[in-house]
Amino acid sequence: MQLMSSSHSASAADNLQSEYDNEIKEFHFHVYWFQNNPASQESAVKLRDRILELVKQGFFQVVPLKNGINTSPRGPHPIGSYEVWCAREDFARCYSWMVLNRGPHSILIHPLTREEVADHSTRATWLGTPVPLDYTGLSPHSDHVPSQYPELGLGYNAPPRKGEGSSS
Repeated sequence: MQLMSSSHSASAADNLQSEYDNEIKEFHFHVYWFQNNPASQESAVKLRDRILELVKQGFFQVVPLKNGINTSPRGPHPIGSYEVWCAREDFARCYSWMVLNRGPHSILIHPLTREEVADHSTRATWLGTPVPLDYTGLSPHSDHVPSQYPELGLGYNAPPRKGEGSSS
């Protein structure tokens, strides 16, 4: 049996810490509808209202509508949309619920990292038909982690999980 040297185990721990530090901890779900189609917008609003109701009931802790409902193009989103923020702690439940309840709406799901362009393009996934986005207003790299809703103590603001530690 060969024992690991302390320098090797420290190096392995540093590598593992790097993996924990680079883990995605927050996501956006962007729900789309055709803003000039009253039935499409009504359906999107009903979906949003159901999300809000489920949050109040404690089904999941997500944050819809930080910036309200976009009834015209906003940022990279070319049609009516709204955002639902989700920490990794509720990602599986939020994703599962959206898969089953999105109705006719396309939903962009992307991580929140320091790289907005990659998050909205190569790292993104779609439920439904993808909607072409305009990436020109997004930052390719930011110096800060895009932590949202620190008061919830979730996502990037959650205490480290067992084994994660802190590299500070």
